[in-house]
Amino acid sequence: MPHDTPLLACRGLTKRFGSFTANDAVDLDLHAGRVHALLGENGAGKSTLMGMLAGSRRPDSGTILLRGRPVRLDSPARSLRLGIGMVHQRFMLVGPLSVAENLSLALGRLLGPGEVRDLGERFGIPVEPERRIDDLSMGERQRVEILKLLARDAGVLILDEPTSVLAPEEILELYALLRRLAADGRAVVFVSHKLEEIGLAADEVSILRRGRVVARNLGPASELDPAELARLMMGGESGTPPARLRRAAGETVFSARGLGGSDAQGLPAFSGVDIEARQGEIVAVTAVAGNGLEALAQALGGVRPPVSGRIVFLGRDMDARRWPPERERVAFVPEDRHGQATVPDLTLRENFLLTTPGGRSLFPDFAGADRLVRRAIEEFRIAASGPGALARELSGGNLQKFILARELHKEAPLLVVEQPTQGLDVSAVAEVRAALARAADDAAVILLTGDPEEALALASRVMVLYRGRPAGWVDSGAPGALDVLGRLMSGLEAA
Repeated sequence: MPHDTPLLACRGLTKRFGSFTANDAVDLDLHAGRVHALLGENGAGKSTLMGMLAGSRRPDSGTILLRGRPVRLDSPARSLRLGIGMVHQRFMLVGPLSVAENLSLALGRLLGPGEVRDLGERFGIPVEPERRIDDLSMGERQRVEILKLLARDAGVLILDEPTSVLAPEEILELYALLRRLAADGRAVVFVSHKLEEIGLAADEVSILRRGRVVARNLGPASELDPAELARLMMGGESGTPPARLRRAAGETVFSARGLGGSDAQGLPAFSGVDIEARQGEIVAVTAVAGNGLEALAQALGGVRPPVSGRIVFLGRDMDARRWPPERERVAFVPEDRHGQATVPDLTLRENFLLTTPGGRSLFPDFAGADRLVRRAIEEFRIAASGPGALARELSGGNLQKFILARELHKEAPLLVVEQPTQGLDVSAVAEVRAALARAADDAAVILLTGDPEEALALASRVMVLYRGRPAGWVDSGAPGALDVLGRLMSGLEAA
């Protein structure tokens, strides 16, 4: 293969869904030995393009070239046989099974603990074969996904928003791993929306906008201007997150003392949590994955009530195990957009009615729901054809804006939001954060996020969870607040 021949390339790749063109004559080159970042707004066509390279979607026209020769990638299995593998945002792992068992399933043969350790050492990815996937952090799970592909001799690695679920130190570890894998002769491409991180990992950058390539193989990435990349992504409309609002907080809406709770498997996940939220303010909780943040979000959102503690809600004192007293008085935006927050194969109209008061009645108001969905589409600039669009047809950012619009429609006095901007592009992040700031005009907002910078940008006060217990509170306006949060999150300091 000539030195300048891409390991994997596409020419004129086009994919349509009805009258909508997701990818329009896309050209892309992925070279062995390089890490390639693919940027674009939500709905720009990034996931569709990567899906065609990974074999999960078939192009309507165009050519895919592997080592300069045309190939037909009509299934993920065929792509894997040809050495092309993809790590999706939602990991394809079996939670109750061990690392060794998941690798055995991927390879189609039984692997012992020793063989799994040898695989990890061979690729520089240390793993603990006998640990259950459910007990791993998100970064550890991601490494198992990558190891699954490497064990099958993948020469092209595709990662969809790989840093969206990671803590700051895990992001640096991932990027170091990607660079090592590229140095071994692989082509690595990752989809990202975090412009400030591109230079840490990528050798070159391509940008999609509205399904078309507007910049191809730019580089070196460390020398590119993030503001210029944002302009290319959004056609000159680069959004910036709103500044944290300093406002006079009103009455206390929610107050909890000594909250304790369990995870989805019934294991203790957090304890001793004291938190208070007042109307007119955003209070944040942050933590590295695996430290109880998800379980706390589920408890506050009313999905899995706490197992201990007391709560005062709108002046009413209650045992935390009875939370929430009235489901419609608490709006909840969970991290899982596709499984918990929506039903992918239902329409936006139907998904709107699922959590709307009266929506589950014998005669739901479909016409009213249509009006509200259309209003949400307009106000939140959601890229959707209308109320009849299926939830699974929306990109991650557009689906997140729909979920937030639906929950805000309740006008509940308490809004609990978990990882609201995870996996979103710059423009969608700005819109979601602005919507949260507006929501705090009339409600108390509790934000649970693994991104300490997001916590500081939006909240007046931030609590850190470490190993399931509060490590301390940080005032967002305090000098060096981000450094203090980082030390608390890593267990290096107790406030």
